[in-house]
Amino acid sequence: MIEYRVRSLSLLNLVNDIRAGRLIPDAYFQRNLVWREVHKRGFIETILKGYPFPQIFISKGKVNVETMTTVSCIVDGQQRCNAISRFIDGEFDVGGKTYATLSESEKSEFLKYEIAVIELELENDDPKVQEIFQRINRTSTSLTSIEKLASEYSTSDFMLVAKLLTDQISLERSGEDDFREDPNIPEEFFAWASRQKVKNFHKLLNDKGIFTPQEIARKTNLMHTLNIMAAVLGGLSNRNEKAIELLTDYALGFPQRDEVVQTLEQAAEFVLKMGHRGRSYWLNKANVFSLLVAVAALKKEGHGIDPSRVRRALDAYEGSLPADYKLAAAEAVNGTKARQLRNKHLTQLMLESMG
Repeated sequence: MIEYRVRSLSLLNLVNDIRAGRLIPDAYFQRNLVWREVHKRGFIETILKGYPFPQIFISKGKVNVETMTTVSCIVDGQQRCNAISRFIDGEFDVGGKTYATLSESEKSEFLKYEIAVIELELENDDPKVQEIFQRINRTSTSLTSIEKLASEYSTSDFMLVAKLLTDQISLERSGEDDFREDPNIPEEFFAWASRQKVKNFHKLLNDKGIFTPQEIARKTNLMHTLNIMAAVLGGLSNRNEKAIELLTDYALGFPQRDEVVQTLEQAAEFVLKMGHRGRSYWLNKANVFSLLVAVAALKKEGHGIDPSRVRRALDAYEGSLPADYKLAAAEAVNGTKARQLRNKHLTQLMLESMG
């Protein structure tokens, strides 16, 4: 039986605890921030009207007997706490009013607002904390499948390499009270990851418009990367199947991690050098997946393909796309057959561009 207590915490104390580092809002098991302005405004309006909202869950954390302090983590309520902080910082208004333009009495009422808190008698690195987070969100549509996987497999070597490739893991360590990454991740991984030079894959997956900011916040690019890694390692398969299998297989060790990072970094560099921009057909999710997998395979086989030649071949190909390729890049794009067909066409096109 997990001990907990129900109490109330003033909004002022909540914000001060976050700002002082006594309460970490973005702990390792949390999702990225995904609330849009409309959600933030609606939530702040709830507080300004004095209406209640569901309780926030907090893990109490461990007492540091030397400093006589504790560092707690928000288990559920990150989006709400972020909205409160951003409103106070003046990043958005509610009904035309920012926090700064509220009257003195309105500010006082806002800061005195009492928030219902369930404080769990658990240390922040206790596995039960992560399980509680997953259970709270299990029946909710608020978490996508990849957000749940990222939490469930947060220490899997396969997941960690994918996070490194998509720039979704912090390599800066700030001591034992830093719970922004899972404390169960071996320090050896951080030492290895800090030596890797990953910039092209970051740029391609995060900065070229393949994914919207909302999709990146929802970790859609992370799931895409897991699938690309799985295809490079074990061949093409249906959506997510091989990737989920490898999250378990490579949970405690990923011997091919150096090879995979180097291979995908080189493949991403090749795709970037082709120079497609904006809303290019070749920069949609399905085509980028297939281009990266095909380039990685051809380079591994020692073929000297050239980015400029492949670019010209792709542009010409786009002008008269075969019906089967066009369909495989538009419908059921993540099925095995569609992936195999795109791979076959692109591999042949690239080889022919060399002649």
